[in-house]
Amino acid sequence: MSSLNVLLYSEDVSVPILEKKILLKYVLNISNEEINISHNKPLDNIKLDQYKELIQRRKKSEPIAYIINKKEFWKDLFFVDNSVLIPRPDSETIIETAIKCFPDKNQNLKILDLGTGSGCLIISLLREFKKAKGVGIDLDKNALQVAKQNKNNLINDNRLKLYNADFSQFNTKNYDLIVCNPPYVSALLKDKLLKDVREFEPKIALFAKEDGLSCFKMILNNLIKYENKKQLIIFEIGQNQLKPMDKLLKNTGFQLISVEKDIANLPRCIVAKRI
Repeated sequence: MSSLNVLLYSEDVSVPILEKKILLKYVLNISNEEINISHNKPLDNIKLDQYKELIQRRKKSEPIAYIINKKEFWKDLFFVDNSVLIPRPDSETIIETAIKCFPDKNQNLKILDLGTGSGCLIISLLREFKKAKGVGIDLDKNALQVAKQNKNNLINDNRLKLYNADFSQFNTKNYDLIVCNPPYVSALLKDKLLKDVREFEPKIALFAKEDGLSCFKMILNNLIKYENKKQLIIFEIGQNQLKPMDKLLKNTGFQLISVEKDIANLPRCIVAKRI
């Protein structure tokens, strides 16, 4: 038998101690406090084998979130698997921006999430806006199953509907707020991504043609078909996409209302509306 102390500080130096702690907590189903006071506790062989298997997966660069099937986002813990993007702190800028745009959280908003993935955006928004109703759509049925599981875990009421649909064709007319974190990474940048992202996260949710702008174009060309000048759209954008997005918005009949920066002080969200 090995003690937690040995597993954390002696073996597998290629995996950071913090990540080892996360995996041990997962295997043993214990809290931070418990692991901090249990360093001399021995691990039985079954748990030890489980832990070593997880360590091997991490050494191959599989993301921790996929290994333990959970990731914190905003104020909640979301179920994730490799059919959805791992929720990132940068995307919380969308939630912050929505609250800035609609400071009265008691409004009866109708919110649409285009390409919902894990459902982290729409669920977090509905948990902030208690009287709002929302719809999340995704083209990937496996991703929708993840979103449904998170709905059942975190919101579990009829305020949220999830549909298998294409965001370039969905009827967007009757919504006050549309949020979208579309695929926006240029395929040319694939080799610059971390191995964790490049080899494990779903390519369909990461990459877009035309320097990462093709999905934005499809969405805006669909939005312009519906007459709703009061509607606000919040997009997450990638690095160096602010200027081309501003141009794209103007060319498709929209105007840029505001730009919000992420925790790294980079433009991460834009708010737009129809001219």
